[in-house]
Amino acid sequence: MSVKMQEKVEVYDLEKVVEEFERLTKDAENVQKKTLKKILEENASAEYLKSLGLNGRTDLESFKVCIPLVIYKDLETYINRMVDGDVSPILSEKPITIFSIRHMRHTIFCFLFY
Repeated sequence: MSVKMQEKVEVYDLEKVVEEFERLTKDAENVQKKTLKKILEENASAEYLKSLGLNGRTDLESFKVCIPLVIYKDLETYINRMVDGDVSPILSEKPITIFSIRHMRHTIFCFLFY
């Protein structure tokens, strides 16, 4: 017995898709600020943040002043310590359990998961 499944084709209303996108991103700046604040609160005792002088502050201005834009090479020593088994709060209060490094056109992306 053979059963054919019909393919369901969904038609999108472009106007509705754009409206939904705009609704979801309308307050993106505040969402990003809240997310940053939460990350900083959850990682206040991380060695890296302390070494840059953040000292538990979670406001945007302190973050801008204390935390520079970095590349992989700047974090390599910290990452190698974690890869070698150091479970102290280096970059994050929670232990990092998965490392994923991707190379894309002269850029290295490093994703840390806990």
